[in-house]
Amino acid sequence: MTTEQTTRVIPAGWYQDPADDAKVRWWNGMTWTEHVESKPDGAGVGVAGALAIESGAGLTAEQRAAEARELERQYGLSTDGTEAMTRRASIDLDHRGPDTGTIPIQGVAIPRRPLQPAKTGTASAWLLAATPLMATLLAVVAGYVYFYVTPTPLVAAVAVVLYIIGFLWAVGDSRALQARGLKAPSPLWALALPVIGPLLYLVVRARAVGAAATLIAFVAVFVLALGAPVALGVTGNAQTVTKALEIQQAVRADLVDSGSASSVSCPPVLDSTITGAIFTCDAVLTDGSPAHVWVSIDNDAGEFSWALANR
Repeated sequence: MTTEQTTRVIPAGWYQDPADDAKVRWWNGMTWTEHVESKPDGAGVGVAGALAIESGAGLTAEQRAAEARELERQYGLSTDGTEAMTRRASIDLDHRGPDTGTIPIQGVAIPRRPLQPAKTGTASAWLLAATPLMATLLAVVAGYVYFYVTPTPLVAAVAVVLYIIGFLWAVGDSRALQARGLKAPSPLWALALPVIGPLLYLVVRARAVGAAATLIAFVAVFVLALGAPVALGVTGNAQTVTKALEIQQAVRADLVDSGSASSVSCPPVLDSTITGAIFTCDAVLTDGSPAHVWVSIDNDAGEFSWALANR
């Protein structure tokens, strides 16, 4: 049996969002869509205007979908899925149970359709989740520049770059959440400290939107990024890296600062640090000719000596 409620047709338009009194949601003529906007000042619940209760009662679902798409184009809304949503809502109305709720709008009962939850994931949030990995890669690049190119304090600018990028990603994520009608955290949380700031932002974000996927990803990436140097230290292999950097810095300072060479490049990781271990560094003399630097580990304390030899 067809009831008065099901024969009444509510035209497509902006109406009070049943999930938020401060917003309006787009009704496509049969069901609620994901399009939400802030409620205009002084607007009533029927923002689209007076409702034509019976004017669309004889239209098919396809005709009503076409009208809805035209209205959505006028409002600049995406029309993807409007026809499918209308058809699905039409079937639901024909088969709904007696306990289906309704939403009153200007005295007309619109069938209450469950709202699809807005997506909480954004590209900016996932980039924030990858911050520990990016910090590790930038630290490696900065270390290489400092030890192998030029020992300039400007490499500290890496932290500033990461700081600014993290804040911009937080701004992008916050705006994307607001556009979807979700509660967005303040991007200022990301300004706490490099790496720590994005973590605080994602913690607040997880509580605001009720989704912690990006926070979990951040923690996982952080553990992996921190685990690599910790593993080197536990296995005793960290010394092969730290000693290599120490030798690179000492040999480069002696040769380049004295004017004997224009550049020096030693292995970033030593094969061994035991007494008697020998390896070579590549050097370029000031006249442009290549040269070898022979380095030997002299004792168990890790002291070393080196000698320049032309090729």
